[in-house]
Amino acid sequence: MDKKKQSGIAEFNISAYDQAEFNDLLFENMPDYAFVKDESFKIVKANSAFLSMYPVNIRHKVIGFTTVEDYQPDEAELFLAMDKIAFEQGYSETVETITFPDHRIRTLLTRKKRFEAIDGRTYILGIATDVTEREELIEKLRKSNDDLDQFAYMASHDLKAPLTAISKLVSWIDEDYRDELPAGAIENFELIKSRINRMTQLLNDMLTYSRVNQTPHEKEEFSFKDLVLEQFDMICIDKEFDLSCCELTVSLQKDAIAIVLRNLLANAIKHHHLDHGNIDVTIEEQKGFYFIKVTDDGPGIDPQYSSKIFEMFQTLKPRDQQEGSGIGLAICKKIANHYAGDITLIDQPNGTSFLVTWPSVPTQQPPFKRIK
Repeated sequence: MDKKKQSGIAEFNISAYDQAEFNDLLFENMPDYAFVKDESFKIVKANSAFLSMYPVNIRHKVIGFTTVEDYQPDEAELFLAMDKIAFEQGYSETVETITFPDHRIRTLLTRKKRFEAIDGRTYILGIATDVTEREELIEKLRKSNDDLDQFAYMASHDLKAPLTAISKLVSWIDEDYRDELPAGAIENFELIKSRINRMTQLLNDMLTYSRVNQTPHEKEEFSFKDLVLEQFDMICIDKEFDLSCCELTVSLQKDAIAIVLRNLLANAIKHHHLDHGNIDVTIEEQKGFYFIKVTDDGPGIDPQYSSKIFEMFQTLKPRDQQEGSGIGLAICKKIANHYAGDITLIDQPNGTSFLVTWPSVPTQQPPFKRIK
């Protein structure tokens, strides 16, 4: 039995005449603005959606015209630039904000493809999709993110000065009058110091988080093991932890990956149920990505919190029980995403394991640019 019949796929056969009629049906009824231009840039075919852009009284000047006959030469040149690219290179694509003939301002994603007709003449088929609402939403989200980043940057900067002053004042009082203070007051002073340290860490983490999108994408070659050991030595001071790490020379954004490693190593130590333990860091490269795994033998994290832990200010324990800003993993997530990578919690029976994916080859640039 025929494989298509076995799979339930119906065959659709139409004659040459029906094919042309079917193509016209598709062309006419697509919701996008569709048109065909000849090598003189004149419109030889357009669907109803395209023609509807023009007021009724001038629609007779669309088919057979370039529609830029009344433009100044430099304006006409700019308007036809993507047409020329399509004819020369076979394809063009752009996002452009234009004023329609009926005076509406819209943003279009326009694709143009060169093709050859049966008579041997060359044309371009243009399909323009209205993406105004999408672009406006993207712009609003971008502005909102910029405003939040700016707020975090200013807040962390502006709050650091008074916080430093409070820290110094508390230290002076503690040094000068510690012997005269009752036990309860000394205990409260220690609590104040703890809160000041927590606030300082929070502000530093907020500043790091707000600056992620401003970090450069330049890569440099370095020893991954050396970087891991360097970050580990910075944070493992008063606890006994054994670290194992494989050796590999990598080409990565060193400063960015250092922040991610530092936060993951700090988490492994800080959230361990003992003052000693083991941390294993591995890295391998395959299919255009580095796969970095940081594993510890601590108490582990319940899989139900696998998404929550990457949110801002989220901690699995009250801050009175566990010091921390609750931003560390959010910073790791934002940095990894910024470089087209990701970080996830790996489900395992014992301990905690995070997997970081990071591109080892340049990420593809956006396929089009905005032309105003």
